[in-house]
Amino acid sequence: MAALAYGLLGLGLLGLIASTPFVLAAVAPANTDWGRLSDISQAYGAVSVVLSAIALAGVALSLLCQVRQTRTSNEQAIRDSHLQLATLALSNPDLLQAWSPPVAPITLKRHRQHLITSLALGELLQRFRIGHLSVEKLAVKLDGHFRGEIAREQWVREGPGWRRTMKAGDRRDRVFVRLVGERYQAAIASGPALAVEEFQDPPGIALRAVPQRSWL
Repeated sequence: MAALAYGLLGLGLLGLIASTPFVLAAVAPANTDWGRLSDISQAYGAVSVVLSAIALAGVALSLLCQVRQTRTSNEQAIRDSHLQLATLALSNPDLLQAWSPPVAPITLKRHRQHLITSLALGELLQRFRIGHLSVEKLAVKLDGHFRGEIAREQWVREGPGWRRTMKAGDRRDRVFVRLVGERYQAAIASGPALAVEEFQDPPGIALRAVPQRSWL
């Protein structure tokens, strides 16, 4: 909305400047001293240059914001399409074998887990690209991401591919993949990962039923 307001303001100023001579000619009396008005207009010309520059800057800012919004919308559409493909592949093992094959032999269950982890990284990348995550916040997210053993395994297996892809991108892509590598190394240095078994309930322990409360 701010970009649209700047754009309209800029166009309004340009229209005002362009229409000024015609307005003066229409409202000026018949005996107007146009020579004197010409001298005044020369002084006005310096002001009009400044106003024109401001107007053009507003239009340029509006166009820049529109370009950024269009890029964000396109990236989101691509991300949604990728998520639909991943959902379809995860729901059918035969399709998973046909799409995104593993770089080395791995069980189907682990491959699914790595795919989810990769999608989680992709979500962080998207948020970082559009400015929803600063470098500091992204580092915090990655520290939590690499606490688990599956995330660390996935980066060991697929990290080289991510680095090749991101280095071919823009500056934010390169910053992202560099920070992922740094936080992975920091996680390794901090100690062992959280094993998958630690997410599971011990055998023989069942969930207790939550007692129903009466609100009468």
